[in-house]
Amino acid sequence: MRYTKRLLSAGAVLLGAALVLTGCSGGDAGGDAGGGDTGGGDDSFVVGYAGAVQANPNNKAIEDALRVSVEDNGGELIVTDANFDPSKQFSDVQSLINQGIDVLVIWPLDPLSIQPAIQQADEAGIPVLVQDTTEGGPYASNFQVTNYESGDAASALIEETVGPNANVAQIEGLPSVGVLDARNRGFADGAAERGQTILASQINELDSADGARPIVDAWKSRFGSEIQAIFAYNDPSAIGAASAKSDDFDPVIIGMNGDSDGVAAVKDGRLLATFDFHPVQVGATLGWGAHQLFLGEKLPETVILEATMITAENADEWTPVADMLQKKFDISIVEDGGVSKFDVQVRG
Repeated sequence: MRYTKRLLSAGAVLLGAALVLTGCSGGDAGGDAGGGDTGGGDDSFVVGYAGAVQANPNNKAIEDALRVSVEDNGGELIVTDANFDPSKQFSDVQSLINQGIDVLVIWPLDPLSIQPAIQQADEAGIPVLVQDTTEGGPYASNFQVTNYESGDAASALIEETVGPNANVAQIEGLPSVGVLDARNRGFADGAAERGQTILASQINELDSADGARPIVDAWKSRFGSEIQAIFAYNDPSAIGAASAKSDDFDPVIIGMNGDSDGVAAVKDGRLLATFDFHPVQVGATLGWGAHQLFLGEKLPETVILEATMITAENADEWTPVADMLQKKFDISIVEDGGVSKFDVQVRG
């Protein structure tokens, strides 16, 4: 998948037919989410969201946008927080089923171990909408953001910036978390394809800038200026890495998540780039998809939402999450070369 430094508008690049899924309550002609005035119709519905770790700001943004979308379509949202504990997520799903939900939305921490609970939902006639996973089932649909492809794109940007066959280092996320594992693998595979040498890699178990700094300090002592670039799976790790820079240690650094601190670090030159995974749009599409399933609509097996690479060239165009939560969206699904993709447009 080719990346640009802007979000690709799928509808603008398609040559053929588009599958536009509608059916929002109130007879709206387009997909409504994130503040659409649909009125909810006569049928209320309940969506259960089995979250992974809601203390994460991006995950909380997804939850907030999901709630707006569900409530604007006349529904109710019940949220549980597994806090990175697969066994708790298992019991969370069972609890949601017992509360009589109509649609289950889940970001599986362990797609395989959660299967018995998912099976219970299926047997109860509850459609399951899954977020960012490639394993397990039975799922009505899987909404994915391009985590793997973004890791590969980071490798390509390093080649573009520092030249071919660069010496790089990689701060990894916990491989047990699917989206982080995808980022890890995407960068490692991209580096191998481009002849880049990964001099060192280490998991940041603290998931923070404070956890990344000692990792990079150790690399600095061992490799010095031999490291030309550092890839980090999230913005806090990238910012922690940037704090270790000095006159004789100045690698380019790329982060991920596109949060406010990461974008600020791109603007002031500490980071070369970050990637915006559009948490508000993710939440809006999940709420929209849950409503479609409640209405009995069939969704594609997998639908992709493309991330945006943020560099100094387009950082000023980035919109903070708080502002995005005030937006209204038109949502559709389009077919691009046999791949189903979201086209999420800010309304008006």
